[in-house]
Amino acid sequence: MMKKIKGEITTQQIVLLIILLVSFSIILFLLFRLDIGKESDKEICHNSVVMKGLSVVPSEAVPLKCSRTYVCITKDGSCEKMTSPEIVKAKTKDEVYKALAEEMANCWWMFGEGKVDYVGKDLAQNLYCSICSQIVLDDSISDIKEFNGIIEQKDFYASLEKIQMVDKNMNYLEYLTSYSTFSSFENYMNKEGTTFGNFEFNKPYFVMMGINSVVGVWKWAGIGTVGLGLIAAPFTGGYSLGISALIIGGSGTVGGIGGYFIGTTVKGDGIENEFLRPVIMEADANSLKKFGCEDILTST
Repeated sequence: MMKKIKGEITTQQIVLLIILLVSFSIILFLLFRLDIGKESDKEICHNSVVMKGLSVVPSEAVPLKCSRTYVCITKDGSCEKMTSPEIVKAKTKDEVYKALAEEMANCWWMFGEGKVDYVGKDLAQNLYCSICSQIVLDDSISDIKEFNGIIEQKDFYASLEKIQMVDKNMNYLEYLTSYSTFSSFENYMNKEGTTFGNFEFNKPYFVMMGINSVVGVWKWAGIGTVGLGLIAAPFTGGYSLGISALIIGGSGTVGGIGGYFIGTTVKGDGIENEFLRPVIMEADANSLKKFGCEDILTST
């Protein structure tokens, strides 16, 4: 009987090695498909927001670790208007809408869903903005027949009522606007005298939200009745009405800001701040100036 040569690989070992290699390949494939690194960026931002809100040290001593992501929604996988973006493939109208809704939902979640004060107190009331992502709808999306060459913002919001969120007991419309049905949201739009516009292909847009700082009571000490009045009603006549009444799309918009999905404001949950819920607006400096953003809290 032949002796086994030292160092010889048996059939069983070869099979085991093949299984290990295949398993390792599958794990790598899943890691890339799930885009774990990108999710980690969102987690890092969310955690820094929470830590800043809980911190007892001055707000400026706890930095936010939030960066803007660059996303291209495309049908054919190409994207001529962005360099090295995150590619999101969408072959139907519903897939495009779901991708947009996800970007908005991620933005709202990253910055605490209106439950975290991450800006502290100011001498005056200021709006601090966060640009969560910059989006381009590739021109290949225009080939989707359901769009008929344009994306109607009214149709987009109407669709959000039908898309249930996996991890929450609500649809995307309620999560993003606080209105659970499109009819109630449309009534709000009509009450504010606002109209829906259209979304353009191959044009850059920001997914943005904002937070109003709370006037610091201690900073008003000694000012007298004027100071007390500002403390008692810091949001009266402020951004609560100014932002929620903006029209989307077109040139005749209230406040002069056009081409973005309208955002609603909401009073903070358990805190004094007021929040601008996520909006999709034209990616240009003039639009941000017209919003009156005191600062942008995300890095590029």
